[in-house]
This record gives sequence, structure tokens and C-alpha cells, in this order.
Amino acid sequence: MTAVASSVDTEYWGDRLEVGTDLILDQVADDSYMTAWVEGLSPRCRTLLVQRFGIEPDLELKDIRAAILEHRDQLVPFVLVDAVSSGKRTYAIVEVARSKLTTSELDLCRMPDGHHGHTGQGTRFDRKALMWLLYLNHPTNLELVFHLHQTQRKGFARMVLDPAPEANKDDIHAFLNRSTLQRILDAHELEHRTHRQSHCAEVLHDGGNYKVFIKRDYRPSFVSRGTRNTFGFEREWIILDFEPDLRRVHICSVSPDVPLVLANRIAGAFFGHSVHYQNESMATSAEAISAFLQSLLDVPNKLPLVEMVIQNSGLDGSPQLRLNEPENASLALAVRQFGGAFGNPLEPIEDIESIKVYMFKKRVKMIFERADEDGDAFVVRYADQPLNGNERRTFEQTMEHDYGLSVLSTEKRYAS
Repeated sequence: MTAVASSVDTEYWGDRLEVGTDLILDQVADDSYMTAWVEGLSPRCRTLLVQRFGIEPDLELKDIRAAILEHRDQLVPFVLVDAVSSGKRTYAIVEVARSKLTTSELDLCRMPDGHHGHTGQGTRFDRKALMWLLYLNHPTNLELVFHLHQTQRKGFARMVLDPAPEANKDDIHAFLNRSTLQRILDAHELEHRTHRQSHCAEVLHDGGNYKVFIKRDYRPSFVSRGTRNTFGFEREWIILDFEPDLRRVHICSVSPDVPLVLANRIAGAFFGHSVHYQNESMATSAEAISAFLQSLLDVPNKLPLVEMVIQNSGLDGSPQLRLNEPENASLALAVRQFGGAFGNPLEPIEDIESIKVYMFKKRVKMIFERADEDGDAFVVRYADQPLNGNERRTFEQTMEHDYGLSVLSTEKRYAS
């Protein structure tokens, strides 16, 4: 295994994909672990290895497994890919696979439909098989999955430059490169004496927006192995999703302030002077929101209202009202019954702390922030964290097209 260990690219697996190679190599060296690993392979993964190693496919299953184990040293990358796959959102894996693999390769990874009496290929995929093929196609594909997964872990705060600077005719594509951005990050850490490091890990351009991936030391922490502790920092992933003219940026992060400061510095370096992003605000009329809330009661099955929290219930003492449907059926009948006795709990809008609607088999939280003192307009926000990229776009389009609501993420960022 010494030769195998020396051939493992620890910078690629460890630094770029955050997989501990030492532990994986220990597992591969363990006979019982590898026997269990081979026995646990799905039919699709087993077929990929049979084809790759030139194993006779008509052998009995026990003989195929024994033949796979004979290629133990060559199994190391596949065990590493499994570690990369762990915890990654299926959406991220499938999206990259659809863009990088051929139709025939995708078909190799399809799982049976599962319906009674149906033996054809279904729409679901074997996640590990997809990741194996992505790696074999080109190792950098795993980094695309890794970064796309990062964009799905939290919501994005939507920021806009205010006031908007004059347009810059410089080439934004030439400006947003890793070396330029790294100098800006280093200058921030040095100027503020943070004793932390920021690293520009990647800049992805899909033909539209520019996604800047930054990994930054977050807060002091340690990891342990046995009795030994290794001290350092927790790692925070910061994603700055810039529009091509840098007038807007969507920010995904854990910390609320530093990512906004970094976005301001990057945009300021491009425009040549200090600029400041502010939380975007799009007001919707109270009339449109009231119509939306009424539609949740009138057409309950289209978009089920499954939870509501009202600050003032209308009961004596003005206690808070919380209604929840755990089975994700509509609360419309219950709300009407309550309204008949005590008045519509969804009026006035400013008394609504939050509601949840059921879409994509997920409960999506929505809140209504007053946009003016008169209560004639509100900013509608939704918790986008549980939704993947396609679901977020569909939800926003549905709100706009079906109900006339412009919705924003509940995520916000403030510079300290």
C-alpha cells in the first residue's frame, strides 16, 4: 500500500475536495473493510468495475466479487470518490452528470422504476455510479459537484449597489480571475489584522453570472484523532454570485458581515472607487398579497397552506396563534372555521409572523416585511435554503406569474 499512498494526490482530494486521504488508505488496507465494501456495491457500480477491469460478466456473483478484490490497489480512487459523494445533494450530482456524461453513460446509472410489474429503467439514478463515471470522465468534474453542492447548502442574500455606479467598460472576465481576487482578499486580511486566511478557490462562469468561491478561516476550532488535538479554524465557504456588470451580487455564507465587505472590496476594485451593496428590496402591494392569501383558502390544493404563525390571534389577551398541518394537507378549512368565530387570522397582513406553503414536497416558509409606514406595501421573502436551484427559480416564477408577487430570499447581509 506504500506505493498506492504515494500515488494519491492529497492536494486534490484533501485541499480541493475535503476528503481525508489517510483514513481512506487505512480503510483500503483493512481486509474486512474492503470485503464489506465490495459486497455492498450496487449492481450498477459492480457493472462499471467489471467493465473497467475486464472481468467476465457471466461469472457467479461471489466470483465477480473475488475478481474485483484482486484489483484492490486500483479501487482506491473509487473509495475516495465514495467519500466525496457522502453528504452531497443529489441535485448537484445529477446536474453535473447531465451536462458532462453521454446519454449511454447516464443510462448505465439509471435505477429500475420500482413500480409493480414494471422492469424498465426509471428516472432515478445511482448516485455513486454517476460520481464514478464523472471522475473517470475527468477528475475536475468532482470539483463541479463539490461547488454546486455548496451553492445549495444555504440561501442567497440578494444585494444591489446603491447608489449604482457608472458603467465600467473594462473587461469583467479579465478582472474576475483568481490571482486578482486573491490579492484583494489578502489585502483585506492584512489591513484588518484578522490573523485569518482567505483563499479564492474557484471562479465559475456559466455564460451569465460569475460565481466566486472563497474558503476562509471562520472561527478557532480543533479536530482530534485519538488523544491528539490539532488546532486551527473552522472553514467557511463564501459564494459571491456576481451579475456580469457587478451591479448585483447574491451572497451565500455563514457569517453575516465579512462576505459583504469582501464583495464591496471586489466591486470597488473594479469600479475604481468605494461602492456598497445593500440588501435588495422589492415591494409588493398589500392588495396583491391579500389576494394571494385568499387564493390559498379558495383553491387549497393548488398550493397548500400547511402552517401559519399569527402574532395577534384576536382572542382575549391577544395571544399568538400557531396552526400546523403535520401531514402537509391544506389548513384552509380550519382557517375558515376559525375566521367564522373570531375573524380572518390572515388579516391584517402585518400581524402575520410567517406562513408555510407546500411545494416540491417541501414546506417553504414565507414572511411579509412592511415596506412603508402606511402598510400599503410589503417585501415578500421566502426561505430558499431547503430548495435546490431549479426549485428556487420555479418557486419565484410561480409567485410572479400566478400570484403577482415578487419574492426574495430571507437571507440578508450587513457590514459591521
